[in-house]
Amino acid sequence: MAHFVCRCGYDMWNGESPNDIEFWVYSDKTLDALSSEDSIPFLSLCNKDDYNVWRCPKCKRLYVFDEKGGVEPKYVYKPEDRE
Repeated sequence: MAHFVCRCGYDMWNGESPNDIEFWVYSDKTLDALSSEDSIPFLSLCNKDDYNVWRCPKCKRLYVFDEKGGVEPKYVYKPEDRE
């Protein structure tokens, strides 16, 4: 369980399961390799070299953490206003 404060000030927490904050992003190669298995255990997904993404429910920024579980985001994306 972790807390992370968004740049907009919203305090995010991934302690609830399931939650609307935390997402896992896997490459097509990772999913292809896993799809050849009969079943995909959850722990197999956690050990892959892909990304953990948090989305702020207030401002919708995306915080991308690297595959090694760093505490600081590797990338931050802010949605553009689109009309």
